[in-house]
Amino acid sequence: MRAAPHMAMDDDDVATTVMTRFALPPQSGTRPSLAHSEPPRDSVVDTPSAWSRAHAALGAALRSVRERFRKARLADRLPPLPPPRSMTATRVSVGAVAHDERGEQLLLDIMRAARPYQDAAVYVANYAAVLRKLGDDAYAEGLLHFALSRMRPDAEGFVSIARLRDRLPELSYSGTLVSALTRLEAAGIVALTGTTEGGTTRVLLRVPL
Repeated sequence: MRAAPHMAMDDDDVATTVMTRFALPPQSGTRPSLAHSEPPRDSVVDTPSAWSRAHAALGAALRSVRERFRKARLADRLPPLPPPRSMTATRVSVGAVAHDERGEQLLLDIMRAARPYQDAAVYVANYAAVLRKLGDDAYAEGLLHFALSRMRPDAEGFVSIARLRDRLPELSYSGTLVSALTRLEAAGIVALTGTTEGGTTRVLLRVPL
């Protein structure tokens, strides 16, 4: 008869113990929460292919080239400015133009020129650079050939030597001009006519440049 009350007390003690155990907070002081499982991650990284590495290297090279040309100034690609001419040199050579000053005027004239002449200046500059590499004789012949090709002949198709010398005053008549014209005549590019004294007076261009 006394066993029943004893069993009831045991049930109350068990219930009290269970409730007390769940009411206590965790030792860390935080509320427990459900842990969400995450999908496993692949720790192995795929190595880039040879094509992707080459593509990345090419892109870096192109960016480097664009950056270098973007920062370059036009003045960095031009020759330095010529030094100022002294008053003595100006008085001695009245009306003469030094080669460096002529070059500066040339650059300015190209900037002022119409678009067709600006495009043509690129080809003429390349042609002259090749002639420079071939030597003085080839350069003189090419210079005369070009000058004659850009001069209007008279009614008979000739260009006078006087006009040619005015166009190319830097060429020595007896030392450079006549010798170059003689070689051009031997090559069949020009025909020369002269006076009774044997001096050449006119040039006929047979093969335009």
